[in-house]
Amino acid sequence: LCGIWGSTWLFIKLGLADLPPLTFAGIRFVIACAILFIIIRLRRIHFPRARSDWSLLALTGILSFGFNYGLVFWGEQYISSGLAALLQATLPAFGLVFAHLHLPSERLSWAKIGGVVLGVCGVGVVFSNQLAVSGRQALAGCVALILSAMFAAYSNVLVKKSGKHLDPAILAAGQMFSGLLLLLGVGIPLEGNPLRFHWSPVALMALLYLAVVGSVIAFLLYYWLVLN
Repeated sequence: LCGIWGSTWLFIKLGLADLPPLTFAGIRFVIACAILFIIIRLRRIHFPRARSDWSLLALTGILSFGFNYGLVFWGEQYISSGLAALLQATLPAFGLVFAHLHLPSERLSWAKIGGVVLGVCGVGVVFSNQLAVSGRQALAGCVALILSAMFAAYSNVLVKKSGKHLDPAILAAGQMFSGLLLLLGVGIPLEGNPLRFHWSPVALMALLYLAVVGSVIAFLLYYWLVLN
């Protein structure tokens, strides 16, 4: 999973050379969501019936896929993929705080804090040659990535608290659907008709990689890990 998500920063950067950020992110999840719904149908997984489950999917989808990925794709226009990866690595730090507030079994400890600090420092060493920040747009991009990590962390804690009974495919598909509605609802009016975008071979490759590997495979793995 770390290998997959470590690679997605590069493919986001490649796609942003030709595609606008919000609609690019939204179309990524349209493709991924369609594949997940096929998987759900083939595996005959039942959709939840409780209103609380659908509310959880909608809220966490907006946070994790709407706000989080909208900010990630927008912010990475102005900073390097390495710096974006470093800033997103602050997600566990936010997760520790939110888990401490919402999950009685996951209280803060010095060992956890030390682990997060070491992890962030490690990512910083790996991408140290890409950490230059210059100009207001780069600063705005950095702020966007930090906010994205905060939204994703809060969503993850809510899922761990209230969504452990849901199948990983249901979680991923339901959240993606809620998030893509926000991304496309904002992106298309601001960025124009997707049919008129510059769909270069590199942009298409990046989109398909992000949708299939970086979304479908990655989130099935991720929620399997979170819920077990």
